[in-house]
Amino acid sequence: MTHTEVYAELDKDRDNVARWFDHQAMRLRRQALKTQKFPVTWWLDYTSPRKNRYLISVTCTRRNYDRFHGLTILALKREERGYSVYLSYIGKHSLIRKTVFLQHVFDRYAERGNVQKKGIDLIKQFVDHQSNGHIIDNPKLAGRSVRYNGRDHRFVAVNDGVILGDVDNGIFIARTFITYEMATGKQHEEFVYAKNKVNDLEDELVFVRDSSIQKKFENLITI
Repeated sequence: MTHTEVYAELDKDRDNVARWFDHQAMRLRRQALKTQKFPVTWWLDYTSPRKNRYLISVTCTRRNYDRFHGLTILALKREERGYSVYLSYIGKHSLIRKTVFLQHVFDRYAERGNVQKKGIDLIKQFVDHQSNGHIIDNPKLAGRSVRYNGRDHRFVAVNDGVILGDVDNGIFIARTFITYEMATGKQHEEFVYAKNKVNDLEDELVFVRDSSIQKKFENLITI
């Protein structure tokens, strides 16, 4: 399946995910009441009736569980070397509302960040630590390899480094990860600026919350 076909399949599964998550609300409410330190993040693992597997990250900021800091829904596609991870997010840049993270991104993140985790645990750590991002709209920063299959490179700065990818048919394909220390030439100035903007709430969120589910199931967000 192409990335576009995968997203078409996930769209058909959206209501299944929303209904299942809605059933988890009371259990999460009870956990929030017992929690002593906030924010707290829970990870849920769900396989839908359509046999699609999802990892859902829920971050709660208050004991009474009336506000989420974040709801992140990841769809996992098993590959020979690991997983491709699919997500949708809200943003001002309509070209990259959908993002696919290839396994190579997680491999490079682990290698260059000296992260010892693998598989699902590695994906969870990546999401937990790199949840905010700032888009660097300067394809020339890729150096000699400024295009991929005729498509311009795109950069997204996150907490620990920069994700490099390209846009194909409206989908941002994240292909690799570099640390800020690996910047060369003109990248330095751009990366320093982007790093300072990563946690600016006015900027993009890489793992932003599923807007369609929020609109259709209001109690998922305010309980």
